Amino acid sequence: MAQHDFNIDNQSAPAFRGDLNNALEALGTLSSGATAPATTYANMLWYDTANNILKMRSEADDAWIALGTLDQSANTFAPAGVAELTQVQAEDDTSTVFGQVSGQRLGQAIAATPTVDVATAIAALPLNGVGTYAMLCRTLTGSDGDVTKGDTYAGSSLFFLGPLGRTSSTSNGYYGRVHTAGLSGTWMATGTHSSTPIGSSNDFYQGQLWLRIA
Repeated sequence: MAQHDFNIDNQSAPAFRGDLNNALEALGTLSSGATAPATTYANMLWYDTANNILKMRSEADDAWIALGTLDQSANTFAPAGVAELTQVQAEDDTSTVFGQVSGQRLGQAIAATPTVDVATAIAALPLNGVGTYAMLCRTLTGSDGDVTKGDTYAGSSLFFLGPLGRTSSTSNGYYGRVHTAGLSGTWMATGTHSSTPIGSSNDFYQGQLWLRIA
């Protein structure tokens, strides 16, 4: 640790050598010392050993700017001027304020984050509400066109289907009997089916699972 005015005097060779070595030592140790160097220059560095703070001289050479604190026991460095976020700031996901976050603040933010019980949330959905599924059919005639997965339709054009096992003379399968017409909202098809009635009776139609999206 050394400090120097960084001005090498005109002197004899041995004295010059000692003076130069002292100046180089001051440079190598960042002019470290418990008090500030007597001679200062714009942008020079000084390590304040009394407070373990690394400082830099201002451009105007009229003040010291703290760059950060060194923990000589833990061998760590904490930058200066970076404030610790408050609990409110840490919990605000729209905040654009940056800063340090302690474990305590992080824990508080996590604890304040609302949790969702998925099973309870699903159970609370109203019948045929947004986010619910239903077995539906789009048409009562064969003229409305086929349905492709991802298609969306107004609920007023859809019909509930009840499961009914049936075997016809031309095909086998599970058909649905139309029970109720006219739902609310907008629904999205999760699969593809034909609009053509199955069998000789117009009571049986192909249907599928629909998701209400609005």
